[in-house]
Amino acid sequence: MGKKFLIFLVSIALIFIITASGCSAGVDEEIISFADSAAENVLIAIDDQNFDSYNKDMDDGMLKTVTEQYFTTLSTYIKEAIGEYEQGSKEYLSSNIQDELYVVIFEADYTKETEKVAVVVVVSVTDEGICQIAGLWFDSPKLREIEGINDSEQN
Repeated sequence: MGKKFLIFLVSIALIFIITASGCSAGVDEEIISFADSAAENVLIAIDDQNFDSYNKDMDDGMLKTVTEQYFTTLSTYIKEAIGEYEQGSKEYLSSNIQDELYVVIFEADYTKETEKVAVVVVVSVTDEGICQIAGLWFDSPKLREIEGINDSEQN
């Protein structure tokens, strides 16, 4: 996976985290509940390298963007960098609304990361009221270290 692309993804996640810290106004429990269960499914699917399970709750944009080859690369990268998701360790941190999208942030434990991993799930809602994942990002000290992003570059 290209270093610039991963730096871009981590940077986007950091922007979401910084703007969402402590803010949950307007995000209802139904969307948070969807994000919680969908994120759990996605994290397990990445560990299992199960592309079909990963795609289960994705919106059309994610389905077009995340090909099976990209998914395999992402899954391998995550496992090598921070290890496997410790199932059931995911905890809700915060949420907010940005441009009609719901940004829900969780923290989770991974086997090779000593600190919490931020898992950012962006949720879109169709005209029919169906929740779907429109974005997914990961952030942790180890991921930033691998990509050469230090704390001074984040601020």
